[in-house]
Amino acid sequence: MKKLAAVAMVPFFAGFLFAQSDRTTRTETTTTTTWNGTLLDEGCKTTHTKETKSDENKTETKTTTTTECPVTTTTTSFGLMTSDGKYVRFDEAGNTRIVEIMKKNKNWTTFINEHKPISVRVVGSPNGDVVVIKEIQ
Repeated sequence: MKKLAAVAMVPFFAGFLFAQSDRTTRTETTTTTTWNGTLLDEGCKTTHTKETKSDENKTETKTTTTTECPVTTTTTSFGLMTSDGKYVRFDEAGNTRIVEIMKKNKNWTTFINEHKPISVRVVGSPNGDVVVIKEIQ
C-alpha cells in the first residue's frame, strides 16, 4: 500500500514542478530625444522647398519653409518643424494628446486665433517614421 501511495505521489509532485513558469526579465532600451520647433498641421509637410544656386566660387543651398496651413482648432494630426528644417510626425496618441492640450492651454488658443506659430519642446522616442510623445511643452 505504501508503494502504491508513493507511486501515486510522484506524478502529483511532478505536476507541481512542471506547472512552474519560467520567469524572464525583458529589458527594452528606448532612445529619448528632445526636439524644439514650430507645431504645424500635418498637411504642411509638403510645403518645404530646397533651392541650390551655383556660382563660380561657391554653391549655396537655401531651404525655404512656407507655413500655409498653421495649426487650427480643427487640426487633428500634427507635425513639428525644427529650426534646421527637419519635419517630425507624431503618432495617433501624440496627436490626441496635442488636441487635449490645445483645448486647455489658453496661450495656445490665443496663438491659434491670431494665426501665430506655436513653438514647442517635445520629448519623445522615435518609432519608425513617427515620434511617440512623452512630454510636450
